[in-house]
Amino acid sequence: MKRACNRLPLPIVLAVVLGLGLHQAYPCSTFVLRGQRDLVFGGNLDFYTSKGLVVVNKRQAAKTAMLAPPETPVSWVSRYGSISFNQVGKEFPFGGMNEKGLVVQMMWLDETAYPPADERPGITELQWIQYQLDNAATVDEVIQSDRDLRISNTQAMSRLHYLVSDASGKAAAIEFIDGRFVCHTGETLPVAALTNSSYDESLEFHLVLDTLGAAEQVAHTSYDSKDRFATIARKIRDFESEKTSPAVDYAFDMLKSVSAPRRGLHCTAWSIVYDVANRRLQFKTFENRDVRVIDFDTFDFACAAPTMVLDMSGDLKGDVSAVFAQYRPEMNRDLVASVMAIYKEAGFMSDMPDMAIQFLVGYPATVVCREADTVGQSE
Repeated sequence: MKRACNRLPLPIVLAVVLGLGLHQAYPCSTFVLRGQRDLVFGGNLDFYTSKGLVVVNKRQAAKTAMLAPPETPVSWVSRYGSISFNQVGKEFPFGGMNEKGLVVQMMWLDETAYPPADERPGITELQWIQYQLDNAATVDEVIQSDRDLRISNTQAMSRLHYLVSDASGKAAAIEFIDGRFVCHTGETLPVAALTNSSYDESLEFHLVLDTLGAAEQVAHTSYDSKDRFATIARKIRDFESEKTSPAVDYAFDMLKSVSAPRRGLHCTAWSIVYDVANRRLQFKTFENRDVRVIDFDTFDFACAAPTMVLDMSGDLKGDVSAVFAQYRPEMNRDLVASVMAIYKEAGFMSDMPDMAIQFLVGYPATVVCREADTVGQSE
C-alpha cells in the first residue's frame, strides 16, 4: 500500500504532479532585508485559502521525486533539517528555511519555461524547493545544483520562479526563461526581491519609476506585480538607510503594504517572516492576524524522531513551538482534501480526479529514514 501511488496511470500522474493550473495563480511578493545585526526574509502568499501545515522535515530521509516515466526522477537523502510551509501536501512546500539558514520561497511567473529533457534527472517545481532545503547550505550550492537536476518541463504544471537567501545574507533570484536557467545574484541582484514579473523587467520598471517625482511614484502604488516590486525596492532602501524599526516589524509592515485586496476567495493567505539571524519563523494568516512565532532550535531534526507539524489554521498567537503535534497520515489527507475542495469552489483545478488527490495524500509514505539504526523506517 505504501508504494501503490507509484503505479497510478500516467495520465493521472501528469494531472497531479503539482499541476496547479496554467494561469496566474500565485501573485506573491518576497524580499530580503539586511541590517548590521538583522537578516530577515519576508513573503506573502496571495491565494485562495490560508489552510496549511508547518512541517518539520528531517535529516537522513531518503526521497525520490514524484515523476512518472519516461522521466528519470532524482533521488536523494536529506542532509539538513528544515521547517516548511505546505498547502498541497507534505513534501511539496511553498517555502521554508533549513537549519543552515537557507530560505527558499516560490512565486508565479507566466514567462517561465523549464528546460527540455536531457541527461539530468528531473523533479517537480514544488519538490525542487524541498530538495534545496534538504541539500543546500548556501545560495551558491542552490545555483550549482542546476548541474545535477532539472525541473521537468512536461510534468511541472505551475510556472514558478524563486527567491533564495542564506545565512551570509547572499540572495539570488532563480528563473527559467526560454528553457534556460537564469540566475541573478551579487551585482546582478541590486534589489533582493521578486514579485510576479521577471527580475529584469521588474528592475527596469523600478529604475525608471525611481527617476520620477514622489507624486508619480505614489500613483504607481498598486497591486500590480511591477508596482509591488518598486514599492518593496523603495522600502528596502529606506530600511537600509534609516533602520528606524526592528527588522521583523518592518518586514511585516512591508508585506502589509503589498498585500492582495480581498477578491472573492482570493486574498493574502499567509504573511511569513523568516528571522534568519535569530533562527525564528513568524507568520500571520488572513483569518488570524496575530503573529505566531516558531523557534527553530526547539525541534529535533533527527530522522528517528517523530515528525512534528502545526495546523496554520489554529487559533493561536505568540510562541507556538510547543504546540506542534506529531504528524499522522490523516493530517495530510485532510489538508489535501480540504484545500482541493476550496480550489474547486474557486474554479481552480476543478477537474482534478480523486485518484490524483490520493497520489498527493500517499506520497509522504514513500519517504524513509536512512540513519544506521532506522533503515526502512517510514517517516
